[in-house]
Amino acid sequence: MKHVLKHIKIALLICSMISSLTMLGQVTTKDSTRTVQLWSLSTGAHVPLFDLAKRYTPFAMISVDYAKKNTDGWIYGASFDAMYGTSVKNSDDIFGGLTDESGNFMGVNGEFAIIQPGLSGAQVLVNTGKLFKSHYNANSGWVFMQGMGVTQSKIGLRNQRGNLPQLDSPFLEGYDRLHRGLVTKTTLRYMHLDNKERVNYAFNILLNMGLTRSVRGFNIDTGLFDANYKFEAAVGASFTWFLPIYAKQESFYLLD
Repeated sequence: MKHVLKHIKIALLICSMISSLTMLGQVTTKDSTRTVQLWSLSTGAHVPLFDLAKRYTPFAMISVDYAKKNTDGWIYGASFDAMYGTSVKNSDDIFGGLTDESGNFMGVNGEFAIIQPGLSGAQVLVNTGKLFKSHYNANSGWVFMQGMGVTQSKIGLRNQRGNLPQLDSPFLEGYDRLHRGLVTKTTLRYMHLDNKERVNYAFNILLNMGLTRSVRGFNIDTGLFDANYKFEAAVGASFTWFLPIYAKQESFYLLD
């Protein structure tokens, strides 16, 4: 019996030593570049420029993003951006034919209609980037990202009472200024991936540039055709929250 206990103790000691050596050999976020999948949610504000500024005021953008960073610091992924605004430039000119002298929308049965026009848009992009200046640890620091994709924007009309048939389909299509086209998104980002994988975030400065064209090709309020290409841009800032998923072979160990 004593011999058996002795062998068990020796086996446990060997296992403990192997485990300690394994821990020492594992890479850590603190001191090693790591392969990581980054799921993220971003929110921010943008100021429209050029032709986009002729139609809309500053707007918000919410983004859902997936990216993968390799051990060389290269980042690849895709993102979906939703754009939302609460006001439109020249709305009185666009919808003046549907309002009374006081600017009120007249609905059915003589009731006032409550209409709130604003930007409604989205874009889908594929992105690539590079961690070019590390800070805090080998996986954090300044990142330059470039994305390319497709974009869509239009005047979204929120008819709270639903009592204005003049702004229902198919009439709505003559007012909504629906545009689609190609877009690029340039991002300068400071990315922070926590040593203990708990608090992971980024601050971003963004520049959107796109070439779009009216889908409708005609605006009811002006009575004119609209077939010209538009150069649209927006500059903004956002905050990103990451959910990192590290490669299995790089299980995290942090030794004091």
